[in-house]
Amino acid sequence: MTADDPCFLTGAESARRIAAGALSPVALLDAVVARIEAVQPAVNAFTIVCEDEARASAEEAEVAVARGDALGPLHGVPCTVKDMIDVAAMRITFGSPMFEHNVPAADSVVVERLRDSGAILLGITNMAECGHKGTNSNPLWGVTRNPWDLEATPGGSSGGAAAALATGCGALALGTDRAGSVRIPAGATGVCGLKPTLGVFPCPETPDLFDTTTVIGPMARAIEDIAALMSVCGGPDARDPWSHGAARRDYRAHARPRGDMSGTRIAWAPMIGNAALGGETREVCEQAVETFRALGAEISQVEIDLSEAVGILLAIVGALASAAFADKLPEFGDRIDRSLRIGIERGGELSAADLEKALFGRAALFRKVEAVLAGHDLLVTPCLTRPAIAADHFAFDPVEIDGALYGNPRYDWYPYTHPFNHTGHPALALPAGWTAANMPVGLQIVAPWHAEDRLIRAGAELEAARPWSDRRPPLLDTL
Repeated sequence: MTADDPCFLTGAESARRIAAGALSPVALLDAVVARIEAVQPAVNAFTIVCEDEARASAEEAEVAVARGDALGPLHGVPCTVKDMIDVAAMRITFGSPMFEHNVPAADSVVVERLRDSGAILLGITNMAECGHKGTNSNPLWGVTRNPWDLEATPGGSSGGAAAALATGCGALALGTDRAGSVRIPAGATGVCGLKPTLGVFPCPETPDLFDTTTVIGPMARAIEDIAALMSVCGGPDARDPWSHGAARRDYRAHARPRGDMSGTRIAWAPMIGNAALGGETREVCEQAVETFRALGAEISQVEIDLSEAVGILLAIVGALASAAFADKLPEFGDRIDRSLRIGIERGGELSAADLEKALFGRAALFRKVEAVLAGHDLLVTPCLTRPAIAADHFAFDPVEIDGALYGNPRYDWYPYTHPFNHTGHPALALPAGWTAANMPVGLQIVAPWHAEDRLIRAGAELEAARPWSDRRPPLLDTL
């Protein structure tokens, strides 16, 4: 595998080469499809690979280049979409028997925008059933595995997207994030994932238009591709009330590192009320934070306790799960993931007062985060407390950290992610480094509302100073 492997070009670089006539969209697609065929049996990242449709689009893209047509910013670049984002005429199943035969009539807004940019839909990626957990398995499509360690999870619920990116099966992906579902897999597989500010990526097909936690977010191997996806997919749509006021912006200039972060004030919070943080994970994250300092940023370690976020999550998501799925339990209860069934049942035991108390708690969380950001430009935390846990880890079982057992994944593996779904702040997960055992460690950077430009700039500086583009999962050495 060469350094110029087309499967590991960034999407932006692929688009530049295609526009210049130096790379054939068909040849790029052929390389990526061959990679999928090689890794899919081991990793199971995809539910559907739409090879015929993608090849027809690639051939059209090649003709457009030859004709000298005006080209979109992602012309001819393969991309993937998570199995809960609407794609017209495709089976979008949420990884659940409850939606096994669901075929949307129209594309989601973000998929429309991807197509308009010239990107080519390559396939649909696997996920945790209905996005309910931080590992990636479901009864319909099976277990997705982490290419860095096939016994480990790639994280969930956008784990198929992350596993595909990490193995070179496309440069661009769309996931969704209710409690970390873009950032957990990014942190566990050594890729990038951004949860935008609430409303920046419109999603008018969600049953509760005023849902305040779930967002669609970009995933990629490189910061310039996160910037490209933000530029293409973001901005208002009249059908989504949260998107009103979310400006359409071009973030690509912010992805060009300057080698200088002077004047940037960073709050470093290694703990946010969680019980434990793995020693090697902390060390790798602190090295990344020291990189920011070396670039001129001002670093302050801060104390902030966001541990109440888990209870808020269980109340809000539990109520939603009960409302959405409880009536399906008589028909599907014995066919869905056991932890999802438990969540639905527990959600049905909540009172209206329980839910309202959770909403009060969410307001308090927002004020805590705003108090930190009032004196800082960015808040930085680890993404996860330790590298990836087992692929078959049950969602309510304890998590082992440095030889001791703690709670369960929501409390003790990904306590850093879900607070910012509640508060609406944008958050970027990106590689901080790798452990001695060659497992990825993720860093999370949080910014004020609508300050995704700050996240992309900081991410670009870290990527330039601590490059990760040459890292490849060991699975690829076996191909």
